[in-house]
Amino acid sequence: LSDEAKLKEVMKHELRKIKSEYATPRKTVIQDEMEEIKIDILDSIPKEDVIVTITNDGYVKRVSKRSYNKDEETMLKEGDYVIGKYALSTLDTLLVFTDNGNYLYIPVYELPEAKWKELGKHVSNLVKMDADEQIIGCLGIKNFNENKCITIYTKNGMIKRTNLNEFKVQRYSKPINCMKLKEYDKVVGISFDEKDNILLTTKRGFALKYQTSEVTPIGLKTAGVKAISLKDDELVSGHIVNDDDILLMVTDKTSKRIHVSDIELSTRARKGMRIIRDVKTNPYYVLKTFVVNHHSQLIFKNKDDELVLKMAEIPFADLQSVGTSISKNKVLYAYIACSLEEKNNDSEENIKEEKSIGEDELRQIDNQIMTIDDFLDNIEIDK
Repeated sequence: LSDEAKLKEVMKHELRKIKSEYATPRKTVIQDEMEEIKIDILDSIPKEDVIVTITNDGYVKRVSKRSYNKDEETMLKEGDYVIGKYALSTLDTLLVFTDNGNYLYIPVYELPEAKWKELGKHVSNLVKMDADEQIIGCLGIKNFNENKCITIYTKNGMIKRTNLNEFKVQRYSKPINCMKLKEYDKVVGISFDEKDNILLTTKRGFALKYQTSEVTPIGLKTAGVKAISLKDDELVSGHIVNDDDILLMVTDKTSKRIHVSDIELSTRARKGMRIIRDVKTNPYYVLKTFVVNHHSQLIFKNKDDELVLKMAEIPFADLQSVGTSISKNKVLYAYIACSLEEKNNDSEENIKEEKSIGEDELRQIDNQIMTIDDFLDNIEIDK
């Protein structure tokens, strides 16, 4: 054989030897078409427990638990206040609702990280909003599969309930419409409770209470149904309540607490009943109503000061009372001090049981507390 032929034989021998000693089966598969691989971005996000806050003016942030200080107020602009404070994780979601019938879907991991004493950033840096759009409520959501509804109320007396799972979306770069509004109408509030009744209150002091079952859950892109009949009036607040709840009413001059059970159960789209005396010459206009407990604190602003009242300082009153005066000057706005909302992994039954026990105890305390007005009412003077 020639030298070239001998070299080829040696190479073949060496290659066959390598193949017999080191051969391994193919680990890849040759296909005509490549399968698209989809990766959920949440799988790449490290889970971290954080505190999320959002203010009435729209400033939002997430704070590590190391930075959070429950004994100190977070930084706010003048006249602003916190409307939502949640213990969430970076895998959870913040829903922000506006008066234009839209909501913003914001994953917590996309929120700007800041220290507790820092301001945060405006929500419009994350999702563009109209210049005239005002935030009216927010929710921290851990699980969109919860069997709950979000209830939405409008100034012109419309209402709709939509299942929570319909609010979960994949694309969220702009506001998402959750209620079609008629001309000149605005959303005034939302609720995320599952209780027996719906309670609506109006500017002129009417209240309508009816069963939650009268409003059937409907889709996201609908207008809702008529909630209350209004005549020269507007809806100021809506709540999901039980009869053992306490309602706090704040007018432009006074405040009072009433038992929800004192309000008659009616049906949807009625006018309702008066829950404050009608004063013809100088009427009282309701600014807002709140469902409160013994620990709640009312904060209200007049032209000079921002003042704080504990619930023990606001007496219970009957429906025809105008309430107790809280300011010499006209009250401009009022809100309830925001507390941290936490959700744990306990079973729903245990949570409901603990909640009912706590509320019953607080009601007993509320009923036992006497103001100076109550004390004077019980004094009998011998003539």
